[in-house]
This record gives sequence, C-alpha cells and structure tokens, in this order.
Amino acid sequence: MQTLDIFASILAGLGLFFVGTKGIAANLSQLAGRSLRQWVARSTGNYAMSAAIGTLAGALVQSTNAITVILMSMAKAEMITPRQARPILVWSNVGTSVLVLAVAIDIHLFVLLLTATTGLFYYLNLDRSPRWRPFVAALLAISLLFLGLQLMHNGNHELRSIEWVREFFQISARWSILAFGVGVVLAVALQSSSTVAVIAISMSAAGLFTLGQALLTVLGASVGSGLSTYIVSAGMEGSSRQLAILQAAVKILGVAALLPFVIVERTFHVPLLEALIRLITSDIGKQVALVYLACQIAAVAVQAVFDRALNPLLAYMAPPSLEETASKPRYLYDQALAEPETALVLVDREQARVFSFLPLYLGVADLLEGGETIRERGTVLAAATTLDEVIGRFLTDLSDAGASREVLVAIANRQARNGFLQSLHEAMHELGGVLAKPFELPALRSLAENLSEGLAALLMVAYEAVRDGDADDLALLQKMAADRDSLVDQMRRRVVSADKSVSAQDQQALYAITSLFERIVWMLRRFAALLVEAHAEEAAPALETPGGAAELAK
Repeated sequence: MQTLDIFASILAGLGLFFVGTKGIAANLSQLAGRSLRQWVARSTGNYAMSAAIGTLAGALVQSTNAITVILMSMAKAEMITPRQARPILVWSNVGTSVLVLAVAIDIHLFVLLLTATTGLFYYLNLDRSPRWRPFVAALLAISLLFLGLQLMHNGNHELRSIEWVREFFQISARWSILAFGVGVVLAVALQSSSTVAVIAISMSAAGLFTLGQALLTVLGASVGSGLSTYIVSAGMEGSSRQLAILQAAVKILGVAALLPFVIVERTFHVPLLEALIRLITSDIGKQVALVYLACQIAAVAVQAVFDRALNPLLAYMAPPSLEETASKPRYLYDQALAEPETALVLVDREQARVFSFLPLYLGVADLLEGGETIRERGTVLAAATTLDEVIGRFLTDLSDAGASREVLVAIANRQARNGFLQSLHEAMHELGGVLAKPFELPALRSLAENLSEGLAALLMVAYEAVRDGDADDLALLQKMAADRDSLVDQMRRRVVSADKSVSAQDQQALYAITSLFERIVWMLRRFAALLVEAHAEEAAPALETPGGAAELAK
C-alpha cells in the first residue's frame, strides 16, 4: 500500500504539473504589457545577467523541466525570444546543483506561501478585476505547478525506502552500462536528474555504490533529464519548442563531452575526472555532487561552443508553427506609439488582416492575406485571438501615451471593433463546426449551402470595405447586412414544412445555423457602423481647417 501511495503521489504531482503549465501558457500572454516586455528585454540583453537569472531560477525551482516550460510560455507570449531565453535555460541547470550540493533543500515553505498568497488574492476577488485577473490566474497556475513538483519530490524521496528500489540499484551497480541506463530511466520516470543524484549520494553513503558506479548513474540521469524535457514538449509546436530541444541537446552533448574522459581514465588508468574529484574531496557524497555539477557545467560549455552550430538543427526540428506565423502582427511595432495618427492607421491595417481570416471557417478559401495557408478552424481562431490580444494591448499602450481627446475617441472606436472581431471569429468558428457535420434532410443541406455561399459573398464585400474604408463599399456592406431576421425565419420555416419528420439532430443544427447566421450578420452591421463612425470623426477636423470642406468635397 505504501508503494501505491508513493507512485500515486508522483502521478498526482505530474498531473498538477501539466495543469500548471497549461495555465501559465494561457495567462502569460495577457500579462505581456509593453513595460514588462521592455524590462525583460533589458534584463536578458546581457549574458551575465541572463546567466545569473537562470542560476537563481534553477536554485529556487529545482526543476529544469518547469523552467523550460515557463520560458516556452514566455516565448509564446512574446515576452522573450527563444534566443534571449537560451542563457537562462542552460544556466538553470547549474542552479539545480544547489539541491545536490546541499543534499536537501526544502522549497516546501516557499510553495505553501505562494499557494496562500494566491488564495488571498482570490479571497479579495482580484480574480474578478480585468486588470488583475491574468496575474492572479497565472499565479494560480504557477502554484499548481510547484505543488505538483512538491508532490513528485516527496514521492521521489520516499522511493529510497522501498526495498526493491534499493536492490535495483545494487544490481545495476555491477555493470557500468546498466548503471548508466538506470540513471536514464529513473530521470525520465522521476522528471528530475537532481533527485537521481540525491539517491545516488544516499546509496554511496550507505556503501552500495562506488564513486565510479555513482558517476555513471549521474551521467545517465543527465541524459534522461534531457530526454524527459524533450518528451514533455512533444505535444507542443512552434519556435518556442526550440528551448526544449536545446535543453535536451546540451544535456546529452554535455555528457558526451565527459564520457571520453571517463572511458580513457578507466581503460588506460590515466588520472582525469575521477582523480580530480577525489583530489578535491574525500567525502563520497560530495564527490557524487561534484559529478552532478560537472554535468551541468558541461551543458553550459556545450551551449557556448555550439550555439551557432545548433541553430539550423533547432530551426529544422521546431520551425514556427502555422498558428505562430499567422498570429505575429505584421503592421504593429512599439516605435509607432510615438506617432498616434500613424499608429491608428497601422491598427486599421492589422484589424483588416484579422478580418480577412473570417472566410476560412467556411472552407471557401485557405489563404490568408500574405499567402499563409490554414485549413484548420481551430488554428484560425487561435491566430485571430492572439492578434486581437496584441491589438488590444497596442491600443491600451497608445491610450497611456498621453494621447489627445480626438485620438482617445479613435482608440475607443477601434477597441470596440476589436471586441466585435473576436466575437465574429468565435461565431464563425462555431458556425463552421455546425456546417461541417452531415445533415440527413435534403432541405437542410440546401439551406446550409445557400447560407454559406451568401455569407461568404457578404464577408468578401465586408473585407474590401474594411480594407479600403471606401464610403460606397461601407454603404453597400450596411445595405447587404440590413435586418434579415424575417428572411432567415422564413427559410427556417420552409425547411421544417418541407419535411415534418425532422430529426432532433437536424432540428438542432437548423436552429444553430440560422441563429449563428443572424448573429454574424448583426455583428457585421455593427462593425460597419463603427467604421462609418470612425471615418466621420476623422473627417470632422478636416472641415474645421481653412479649405477643409472644399478639399473634402473633392
């Protein structure tokens, strides 16, 4: 029963770890404000500072997997680039040596305080505040991640008390290759090379391991840690995954750099790595800890030497995903905030680009503006959602930059359009899902095809109006998007009257299609009204200037 409890604790910790990583990725993007991005860019612009941050993070978190996931989430949220994250990542390995060098470092109190702070924020209802909600949600995700690590660490430490685990170590110590393999397997299973190193220290202190046997186990654990990081990232995609591949590569290459010294020393009895460690200290526990530290320093050295050579491999194994490419803003950049009028024009272009994604949900097109190809509705929605968030942050930064009243009015108009854009994408995604299902009723199939074709034509007209801002196009859009409730209701009734034996599934699909169509048309009409309003507001100052009315009349 004790054994089951230990493994249940490890599995529960792993579950919380995955929940935490998902939450961090979902909420960090909302925290990536301009000032925070600038601070991160400044902090990671210096290699020494990045190394210090990575070492400290490794010492506090004691999990390179957790640090890798957090950095990947930050990279996905564009708070940091993968290249800026590399020094932090590799030096976090050195930071984890604190646990092994001290044999035991207790983060239990830190985890409890973090969880208590998160609970206090929820008690104060900060999770309901639009300003604080992303921060509180991200903090909760980090708390869950650390709680998961704590459960895994508690279970890992208890493994030493299991008799068959001790026997497994004793048997593996008889063969060098087996000792190395045990280190790999345990590190993958426990998600922690430092835990394997601590177990090796305990076994060595108990006389179960010699230094040579512990050395091979620790080397294998370093390889296993790299493999576990790669496995954790297997379900992820995009350039941020390069960090996980880099972590795996430097750990494996670091061990590969140390193995020749071990082989030469054992084969030809030349005093190298083991002899140096014995010279530094005679304590077997400290000797094993120094082996672990040597593995982490070797990983840093490999990254420093082969950084450029690894670039093609990383780019090949983790190219930017389709969602990542489509969700990168094409027109927005921080320097434009200094010129509000220019910034507003750029926002219009970016919103028009997001608008151009809408027909993709109907399957009538698969090319975005600029040539990207997307066929998955979920990918389109994810890219559009990311861009809407980027546009929203850009508009917030612009309003905080001391803009005039006219600019603030224009910002409010575009913020409202941004909200409609997000709602349009969500409704179109839902409609595309309904239309993709098979219908038993021929009349319903005909209705779905007609509404899909009509909506596709309406979206094309709408895109031209949004892109060009032409008054005639906007007027045409408003006319086409006029109140169609009665027409849709007639079409709905016609389908029902065509066949009285409509199945429950088709009836549900019928009302979903028609109601979504009505909602989308209404939002297009409101979006067009906001565009007309924006053009009217921007034309008003021109009328107040000398000759403005005559120029506008032309």
